[in-house]
Amino acid sequence: MNLFDMNSDVITMNIDGKDIAMKTAICYGKIYDRWLVSECGKVWSKKYNKLLEGHQSYYHNKNSKKLKDISYDVSVDEADWWGDGSGILNSSGCSWRRKIRAHKMIIDTWAPLYDNPPEGIVWEEWKIVRDLSTVFGFISKSVVIDHIDDDSTNNHIDNLRRVTQWDNNSTRKARGI
Repeated sequence: MNLFDMNSDVITMNIDGKDIAMKTAICYGKIYDRWLVSECGKVWSKKYNKLLEGHQSYYHNKNSKKLKDISYDVSVDEADWWGDGSGILNSSGCSWRRKIRAHKMIIDTWAPLYDNPPEGIVWEEWKIVRDLSTVFGFISKSVVIDHIDDDSTNNHIDNLRRVTQWDNNSTRKARGI
């Protein structure tokens, strides 16, 4: 059963007996209306009316493998939907695709950069510079998403934060990662 609140962009869906808040996905700053995304990392396909399972990629070494991240393939009809020429033409020649990591889609959907400055930038300063397209563009391309608990499979919005690459590297080094 789906519950809709016409005054909100949140849809509550009952999945496996649990009410889960979902929003229309945002991928690379654009609304992707074919999917709904939850705060805890579930992705629902409107087209197929089911939960999607992401592609899992792994770190491999001699003795084991460790899950690196979960990603999804976004498919669109426009050649340069993302605005940076990064789409790949599908073998059918009818659509373009690009991989998006689950954590990127979740944080972009539930905590858009425009309204949520990266760690270390105070809100008063962010309100001034976020409307400067060159500054916003630079920051949006230079921040990375950090998993607070170091578990790259825990894509809950409460476990994600935007930080600079420098801060992320320093944090990871201090944690021994």
